[in-house]
Amino acid sequence: MTIKQRNAKKMTFSLSVSRRPPQPAFPLTLVALALALTVISALIITPLAQAKDNQYQSIDSIKAAAQTFLSTHSNVEGRANTTISIENIDNRLTLPACGTTLDTFLPSGAKVQGKTTVGVRCQSPKPWTLYVPANVTTITQVLVTSTPLRRGHVMTAGDISLHSKNTSQLNAAYLSNPDQVVGKVLKKNLANKALLTPAVLTEPHIIHKGQHVDLRAGLGGLNVSAPAIALMGGAVGDRIRVKNVSSGKIVEGAILASGVVRAD
Repeated sequence: MTIKQRNAKKMTFSLSVSRRPPQPAFPLTLVALALALTVISALIITPLAQAKDNQYQSIDSIKAAAQTFLSTHSNVEGRANTTISIENIDNRLTLPACGTTLDTFLPSGAKVQGKTTVGVRCQSPKPWTLYVPANVTTITQVLVTSTPLRRGHVMTAGDISLHSKNTSQLNAAYLSNPDQVVGKVLKKNLANKALLTPAVLTEPHIIHKGQHVDLRAGLGGLNVSAPAIALMGGAVGDRIRVKNVSSGKIVEGAILASGVVRAD
């Protein structure tokens, strides 16, 4: 009897330990409620947000209009090594949605090169105009000096080299064909890597001071010539003074060719 009672107590204890109180059902109810609220919020708030977005012109559409205008401009289209970038527009900008295709134009004074501005305009229902900053970059090959050169130097192919330059950073006309430079004479001293432009070059002298030349003159279809001495040098087209050997008279004329001057 004593042993059985002890076993009974053990069994009773074991059963009481293994029992668990029933879990309340309200946590599942809260989860379901939260999920339902999330779905309802999505159904209500999302259409409202979309409706609000549709009230305003998107920034991307404005930038796309400016990009298209520049890339199809006659001064840019087909130009090699050219990139177009549209600068940032404040995303907080709220312009009424345009009911028609956006108009684009180049403001007065703006150029399709370097830092520029594109006008983007809406005509209706609520007109507005926005000026969009942009940058047009063109990289081209230009001729520069390959060594320091002095005034009066006759240019050779070894004096020049091609370098890549951003054309928007060039303040003067530039040359890219060696034929435009070789054989020309420098009008000023140039440092190494100096940009070559028409302004620093001149044609070589084909008549020099003290040279005997043929002085020609014509009037009413009658042409005459006389020997003369050049009092100054010059290139084709330059005006120089010469002295008529026969009369001793000093006249001015234009150089026609090597050794030939036409008097006024």
